[in-house]
Amino acid sequence: MMKLISWNIDPEIVAGTTTRQGGYSQGSYAGLNLGLNVGDDPQKVLANRQLLAETLHTQLDCMISPLQTHSTNLMKVSLADGGRGMYSLDDAPASIDGLYTKDRGLFLLTYHADCIPILLYERKQQLILALHSGWKGNVHEITLKAIRLLIDKENCSPKEMFAYIGPSLGKNRFEAKEDIISLVKEMEIDGSPFYTQKADGNYLLDAKGLAKAQMLLAGIPASQITVSPYCTMERQDLFYSYRADHGCGRNVSFIALKEK
Repeated sequence: MMKLISWNIDPEIVAGTTTRQGGYSQGSYAGLNLGLNVGDDPQKVLANRQLLAETLHTQLDCMISPLQTHSTNLMKVSLADGGRGMYSLDDAPASIDGLYTKDRGLFLLTYHADCIPILLYERKQQLILALHSGWKGNVHEITLKAIRLLIDKENCSPKEMFAYIGPSLGKNRFEAKEDIISLVKEMEIDGSPFYTQKADGNYLLDAKGLAKAQMLLAGIPASQITVSPYCTMERQDLFYSYRADHGCGRNVSFIALKEK
């Protein structure tokens, strides 16, 4: 039975995260693997995607699926882009880790298995955003850059923004070495509250905390930021975890403006 985790922040949107429960994939991908680029049987992935579309009362042609590369690249999309990346990787928006739109009925997807999915809704402009924030995107401040882009290019206001930081690797499981921490120290935010050194010299990193700090710096009120309590590595019954199994599937977080 498919299980979704909903983000019910406003009646204008439908948003949330898939779990791995349900679906047709087998082996290390067992369940609802939605990633076409991880080695799973493409027909099973397409069947899983079709199942998701039906559950959300939409169709694959009203969804868009980027080819994520841990960049900080964003792309504005429209209903005309619906279906891209949903049937094949060939027409997926390439090297894109953030999608945004004002078009109703278009589901923006972001893929993750420990990386942070970030969803954003700007109430006044009726605009939505879906971001993929892995450790590289996070330390290169993809969240802060995306919010500032929306402010500059789309006349958005951070006071009108609602944000969701989805299931991802928790701070008790995110082990990082000095190379990552040195990049955290270069961020515009003060990253020092979000890492602690262990006895072996490595660090534990609160990646969700880094993402939230970027939102706060950009001006989003803390009361309008939802942080999922789930750690993907600790809850492998619900989520795929790349750190636990490099050969795993991918969950999806999704957001759409409801059609009038």
